[in-house]
Formats: sequence, C-alpha cells, structure tokens
Amino acid sequence: MINISEIYDELRSHLDKLPSGYPKTDSKVEIEILKELFTPEEAYIASRLSFFPQKIKQLIRKLDNNTLEMDDLERTLNRMLEKGLIMISDNNGERMYSNLMFLVGIYEYQLGRLNPTLVSNILQYFEEAFFEREFNSTSIPQLRTIPVDKAIPPHLSIATYDQLNSFIENASTIGIMDCICRVAHDIINDPCKKTDLRETCMTFGTAAKKYKEKGLARIISKSEAYVLADKFEEEGLVVSPSNSQKPFVVCNCCGCCCEIISNQKKFENPSQYFATNYYALVDEEICTGCSVCVDSCNIEAIQICDNKSRINLGKCIGCGICITKCPENAIKLEKKDKELIPPINTLETYMKMMNEKNRVKNES
Repeated sequence: MINISEIYDELRSHLDKLPSGYPKTDSKVEIEILKELFTPEEAYIASRLSFFPQKIKQLIRKLDNNTLEMDDLERTLNRMLEKGLIMISDNNGERMYSNLMFLVGIYEYQLGRLNPTLVSNILQYFEEAFFEREFNSTSIPQLRTIPVDKAIPPHLSIATYDQLNSFIENASTIGIMDCICRVAHDIINDPCKKTDLRETCMTFGTAAKKYKEKGLARIISKSEAYVLADKFEEEGLVVSPSNSQKPFVVCNCCGCCCEIISNQKKFENPSQYFATNYYALVDEEICTGCSVCVDSCNIEAIQICDNKSRINLGKCIGCGICITKCPENAIKLEKKDKELIPPINTLETYMKMMNEKNRVKNES
C-alpha cells in the first residue's frame, strides 16, 4: 500500500478531479479534514474509486498487489458507506460503489457526526479555498435560486422548474432533514440568527429514500411539505433547489449560516455566481424607506438612500423575500431578459460541471 504520509495528498488530488472538486490550501486544513473523516485504509480505497459506479471486482484490481481480500474490501466499503464517505447504487442486484464529492456529498452526510474541531476546519476550508478556487471556477453552480411563491405576481410567466410547489406536487417521495449548515453553526455556538428551525432541507424521490435509510431524514406527506414551505417563506429563507429541472433537494437558506450565501456575498457582484432568472425592483413612488426589506435580505443587496430602498442588482439573486416582507407592496419581481434553463437532471449538471472544469483548465 502507498505510504501513509502520501495517501491523504493523493486522495485530495483525486477528489479535486470530481465535478465539485477539493482544492488544496496553504494551511493544509483540507488534509486535516480528510484525516478526521478517513482512516488511511479508507483514504487509499477512496482514491481508487471513480465518480462513476463500479463493481467490487473492478475496484479490487486497482488495489496494489490485491492489498485486501474481497470480503475485507467489502466490509471496509460498507463501513465507508455508513460513515457517509462514498456512494452505493444497485445494478441488477449487484452493489456498485463510487466516490462522493465533498460538497454536495460528504459534508452533508456528516449530519450526526460533526464535532467542533471538524466544523471549524470545514468552515476555514470553505473560506480559505473552496468557494473562490472551486465553487466559482465555472459558471455552473450546484444550486439555483427560485422565488418564494408569494413573491410571484399572477401575470408573470414562470416555468415549473422555478416553482417549489411544482417539485412538491410531482414528487413520488418527500423527505425533510436538518440543515447541515445550521447544525454546524450550533456546534460552534454560533446559532442561526434568522430562524430557530433546523429541519429545512427538503429532498425528493430516491434521494429522500437514501437519506431516510441513513437516519438523516423523515418521510413527509405532500400536505406537510406545503405547510413547511409556507413556514420557510414566513421565516424569510431563500429557496435553493439543486441545479436541475428535477432537483433531488431544495435547501432553504439564510445569509448567516448557509455556506454558499455567506461566502458568496463576500465577493463583488455575487449574483453572477447564482443561477437565477429573476430580480427585485423597487417602485420609488410607493417606497417609504422603512428598511424592512434591508433587514430581510439574506445577501445584503438592499440599502436605504435618500429615504428610498435601493437594490444592488449585482447582488440581488431574485429570491423574492423582500417582496413578501414589504409592508407597502413597493417591490416587485422581474424576470431577466435571458432565461437560464437548468440541466434536465443532476447527472447532466455534474457532467456539465466536469466539462467546464476541463475547458477552463485547458485554457489556463
């Protein structure tokens, strides 16, 4: 087997080749995270897996000198699966194993396993490298932003992939699970300032079933999902589905805990990093400058100037929260001239991300 001192560097490099990568840092905090999550043996095996599912017989041929016997390898893979480090799928009754990306993937599966040191390291990593060097390296984000239902005016034509109610209505199975970001901030005594809710991540179909099997989600009815959606809207949370026409998850995000929003809003003109088809517009004749919208905006896109609300369109992500909170109905939702049509499904999203990463790398 490869030297232990090298295996975590190899795993980091391997994970960095996935659609959502794992770039290195000067501090090497990313290596500390891997050491916390993977034993050396698990790290070695993970570095031999692929983003695409493979049979255990295919995997064992990649191990140096058949390091593990078949039964030992299968036991280790199952342990890694339980720890939320890899994925498993079924092919005609035969198990297939594959890598998980760090985000979205390994990080979310650490619900119930987080500790203060791991959380601190992960938050440092996100700020130090992940968002600037990886998440924003292509124009294809993993999540989109869609407007909350009450912000959508009756006359505005809106596609089903921009409506939460459409996802709920067409779902075969719906699960609800804790927000990993808020749980992480709870652990380091930095609780959410927007809401006391923790079960705010809605998941659908096969993903809902998998999260349920791992004890991370509970299955809910469509009627309960509609009630929760209204509650999330009342709390002022941003609706953030995975970036496809058939999302497997819808996060409901805030600007203090959500790692995507909290990190993206540090950049200039962060709206460029969000897949959204809408923006908010203030009617200055109606606006009284009460600043309710300023307090409600999760991405800090609104300021009061000359007793009127001013929306910075370089920051606005079109979530519609300010529209639902405005007591004067002085803000309305507008559709962008060019509509962004999301990929059909999650696999297409990841393939587009992979292709774009390769294109950017080849041009640099």
